[in-house]
Amino acid sequence: MAKTEELRQFYEDLSQEIINKAAIDETEDYRENIFTQIYIDYLCEAAEIEDGNVCFHEGRGVKVNGYSIAEDESYFAIFVSIYKNNPDVYSVPPSEAIQMINRAKQFYLKCLKNYQVEIEEAYAAFDLARSITEYKDIIDEVKIILMTNGTIRSTVIEPEEIDGITFEPTIWDLERIYRVCTSGAAREKIEFNLKDLAGKNLQAIKIDIPEVERTEKNGESVQSGGYSSYLTAFPGDVLYKIYETYDARLLEKNVRAFLQARGGVNKGIRSTILDNPEMFLAYNNGISATAEAIKAVNKGDGIYEITDLIDFQIVNGGQTTASIFNACIKNKEPLEHIYVQAKITVLNNQSQMDKVVPQISACANTQNKVQLADFSANDEFHQAMEALSRTVWAPAKTGGEQQTKWFYERARGQYADTRSREKNVKYFDSIYPKAQYFDKLELARYENVWEQLPYITSKGGQASFRDFTIRLKKRGKFIPNQDYYQELIAKAILYRRVRQIVRAQQFQGFWANIADYTVAYLSYKSAQRIDLQKIWRQQATSEEIDRMAETVSNAIYNYLTETCAGINTTQWCKKEICWNEIKEKINIPLDNDVVKGLIPLGKEKPRGIDNPDDGENEMITAVKDVPADVWFTISSWGKETGILQGYQCGIAGTLGRYVGWHKAPSVKQARQGIKILIIANRRGLTLDDACKEIISKYASLEDD
Repeated sequence: MAKTEELRQFYEDLSQEIINKAAIDETEDYRENIFTQIYIDYLCEAAEIEDGNVCFHEGRGVKVNGYSIAEDESYFAIFVSIYKNNPDVYSVPPSEAIQMINRAKQFYLKCLKNYQVEIEEAYAAFDLARSITEYKDIIDEVKIILMTNGTIRSTVIEPEEIDGITFEPTIWDLERIYRVCTSGAAREKIEFNLKDLAGKNLQAIKIDIPEVERTEKNGESVQSGGYSSYLTAFPGDVLYKIYETYDARLLEKNVRAFLQARGGVNKGIRSTILDNPEMFLAYNNGISATAEAIKAVNKGDGIYEITDLIDFQIVNGGQTTASIFNACIKNKEPLEHIYVQAKITVLNNQSQMDKVVPQISACANTQNKVQLADFSANDEFHQAMEALSRTVWAPAKTGGEQQTKWFYERARGQYADTRSREKNVKYFDSIYPKAQYFDKLELARYENVWEQLPYITSKGGQASFRDFTIRLKKRGKFIPNQDYYQELIAKAILYRRVRQIVRAQQFQGFWANIADYTVAYLSYKSAQRIDLQKIWRQQATSEEIDRMAETVSNAIYNYLTETCAGINTTQWCKKEICWNEIKEKINIPLDNDVVKGLIPLGKEKPRGIDNPDDGENEMITAVKDVPADVWFTISSWGKETGILQGYQCGIAGTLGRYVGWHKAPSVKQARQGIKILIIANRRGLTLDDACKEIISKYASLEDD
């Protein structure tokens, strides 16, 4: 049982977050939907669901607040909420919870009998009802997820099969969400007995690696080792059963989220499974996993029989695991021929897990080198954003005198926690108005729609944030400066104003999708020349932009409702083809007054995460100041000696030409240029003192 005071504080923070987000939309009667969205985000973070859509509908004997369709179409999830705006933590009687789960179940069953004819076609619930009908011959598992900001005493509700469909109810009350959010790992541990779950134990070789002390190059002493590794092979049916029971929660520490067999690697795995399963062990690299503890029986001669796995997580091999499940979901015949080699690591010191896991992933992963830390709110980008939001004052809005700040919530609960520690809460609210609060999911949304990726943001907050993070990492180290921060806030102002305009049109659903596509269209049509600095200075959009947004949002709404006949609109919005067709088929010319306010052609500068930060500008200037003949000499030397790779010789030549053109290199080109200087100097090419000074200053790039 959670400590009463801590749970009460968590309840207050949750209530405050709902109030803050209601203030952003200026809708006080919208709180149950906001609550549902917050819990959806929690469950996505906990890998309980892949994504989710808010979709409120209530009728006689039925209720639904949202839904999620598994990407592999293996199950439907229906969300139903019990939300009360109580001043303090309250209890939900188990009978009320059971009644609400039954109402959600009845909604699903009625939809199988064409319930959509009783729902207004413009409502999002119509789309949901139609999708349930569409998938009725495919889906045989429905998860009913009850969400509540109250507490429910331990209640076991058994799965129920009706007309060939298994309904699996789950309750997420305040206390369970609190445990997940405060557990550090942000999830509930996976713990199981192999025989109980899959009918057999695992044979393994155990290797104990003692802890040793090593001295780094900088003289610092570090601890290394201190773990046990179990080398085993999972029978296909055992791995299948584990994934069937825990699905995405197994892959939580595997940052490369795998959904379907799309890439070449996944297709190859699938092909082996279906066409040549007995060769799977020979062809596949297997999985790397971690566990908090393993229960095993010592059989002698280094052989152990694993009986229980505690906090089992697949760090590398998510594609392998999910491919086996997806390929065999309908035809389980190949499973008896499939074996998957595995290495399960158990650290002696569990506090080192978050440090070691990314290294396991980075070293074992030969495909997309995206580490667990990439998804952390603790990296330098988010820390810098937080620092900027605490120091940069926003101009007073037109006609006002009061300057304010925007509060970036790097980690969930920061706003409420900071506010609660202020002696003068009224003063804090005047500096950080509730409507000027935003978190990392919203940041990703503002950036992604501006970059014309509305089909990504339509996949949900977690998917949008993951995509933004991957693009950020591919771009290379980026520390935001004040210019970036101000333009990010301008994008937030633009998006939020468009969302207000969309809601004012009284469309019956899909507000978020319409807003996403409207902002993306404005960005596309203006070639990203909307003056973001002007929006920042005025802390508002212009009347011309507002009128344009109203026109575009109506066109987007009409297009979506006209083109999604027989298709779930929300699912349609997640497809890139939807965005491509909108660009092709909707042609709304920019109003002359809008054109007048655009940044002139040729005066644009890199936007968003492509914009160099202060340190990168210094690096670009340093490379730009290297004489052209030095670059041409390096290029020729590299070709003659074969020391430089072909692309490096080409970059050196390009940098030389840029000097003559008075053109600055990009961040990537500058970084590569310095690496080339370092190689040339190390391999004996004579360089002048200015080049050596650059090499000395950026020596750390050699290992980058």
